Amino acid sequence: MKHILFFCAILSAHIAIGQVVTLDTTYITNNAGKYYKVHRVVYSTGAYAEDAQLAGDSLQLYTEGKGYIANLAATFASDINSTWNYSQRITAIFRESDRIQSLTGRNPVDSLRADNESLWLGTWNMRGDTQQTIVISKIATGAYRWRIGTGTLRVAQPIANTVIRLNNYPTSGKFTDFFRISGDRYIQADGKRWLIKQTTANK
Repeated sequence: MKHILFFCAILSAHIAIGQVVTLDTTYITNNAGKYYKVHRVVYSTGAYAEDAQLAGDSLQLYTEGKGYIANLAATFASDINSTWNYSQRITAIFRESDRIQSLTGRNPVDSLRADNESLWLGTWNMRGDTQQTIVISKIATGAYRWRIGTGTLRVAQPIANTVIRLNNYPTSGKFTDFFRISGDRYIQADGKRWLIKQTTANK
């Protein structure tokens, strides 16, 4: 039996090598009053791997689901409690950086911006509830500006390679903060808009 299980594991690993996962999902099925939690992974060739575990009867399923939902909601609440005032805290970062500059003659945010210049300068795609292209450039003072097309240059304020604030976006008098989620992809806290560095592949 151990040899059979080992062979199946090797076969499954062999099938997965070099393939792209196109679907990774978990769902519940009912078989004669017993519920099973099924995990299914489908690969680009059409091959798939599936694992089913007994979830119990309807009472067990209900109890587990109730607990899961309560815990998930608690996680959301905890996340919001730690992020709802990020915009105010980012503003505080800029003020603290200016305070340090007044004492030392050097601005930490400016230094972090310079360290990541190759990332920030260039063309970016704005996606989500809008489809726009913006260009971030550097002016003579070393500060960054952004604009759409030939529009007005407006202030862009990156922090290291993880956060960027676009002043007067989406409208005059407003600002929008974008947070890095992976590589050169950034997102608003509410998920409405994405900022993605333009490459040959995504022009």
